[in-house]
Amino acid sequence: MRLSLVLWCRCRKRRRQRTPSMTVLACLIALGSPTAAGAQSAANLPRIGLLTWDACEMPGLIDGLRDLGRIPGENIIIECRPAGGRDEGLFPAAVELARIPVDVIVSNSQPGGHAAMKATKTIPIVTIISGNPVAAGLAQSLARPVHNLTGISYYATELTTKRLELLKEMVPGLSTIGVLANPKVSYLPFEEETKRAATSLGVAVIIFQVREPSDLDEAFHQMKAHGAQAVFVLPDLMLAHEAKHIADLALAERLPMMAWGGWYTEVGGLMAYSADYSRMSRRLAVYVDRILKGTKPGDLPIEQPVRFELSLNQRTARSLGLTIPPMLLTLADRIVE
Repeated sequence: MRLSLVLWCRCRKRRRQRTPSMTVLACLIALGSPTAAGAQSAANLPRIGLLTWDACEMPGLIDGLRDLGRIPGENIIIECRPAGGRDEGLFPAAVELARIPVDVIVSNSQPGGHAAMKATKTIPIVTIISGNPVAAGLAQSLARPVHNLTGISYYATELTTKRLELLKEMVPGLSTIGVLANPKVSYLPFEEETKRAATSLGVAVIIFQVREPSDLDEAFHQMKAHGAQAVFVLPDLMLAHEAKHIADLALAERLPMMAWGGWYTEVGGLMAYSADYSRMSRRLAVYVDRILKGTKPGDLPIEQPVRFELSLNQRTARSLGLTIPPMLLTLADRIVE
């Protein structure tokens, strides 16, 4: 782990990056921090374990911790274990963090939260949750989770109907939608909720299950062949990682796309509707801080976002020959030109 982080540090120095704090953080872990050594023994510092899907980056959380006076390498230690870009890698990574052990495990996804709960019943877990945490068995209630997990739910499933409504508003005469789904997270109710929402709105959906990034090209080809007029991307870590590829394929097949995170429109996707993911990630720091001060995770209510954002890509709309309706322009929180 030490060698891999040393190489990562060297690599990151050669590239311009968005959040230099994470480079500093990883280098402190890999190489040791003189600042931390001068302040107090690293053995006495709280250890925060990051459970990530791919890269060891969670900038919102780190920025939030800094705001609260918790500085990596000075008064906290960060341990990171990535899943290697594979859903099946989350549980082994969580087990590694539990064995260190760390004082709290932080994940930015529900699959990560599930993996952490499977790995430990005692170490506090703070995570972002996709849907209803009670229905998912992660908590007994929002007000008092009871178990060793807490965090923020952005209710991805509950936004399905709204996303489809917005997509119908964008595409006149829309009747058939291709849905991108990852069967590896079929325990989450995304597909069934999409089918129910589509029925209520009078549109047909065809589910295209994609297990690996290499399956995406064929999925889009089949989607078009089966008469899909638009594409609806379900929440998933692998699909999020492939956002640029998905946006490019949607444009190449001339399929208007609705996704679940604003980063999709940043890379060329047509539309997205969601809570502010970066704000939620930053908010996780408050939970970590309170747990490190002694509060039990089961006593910390699971929060729900109160604001959702619509983002549109004007350039992509023009490329698809679409005119964004005035109502959507009025509702949009961000328009990518």
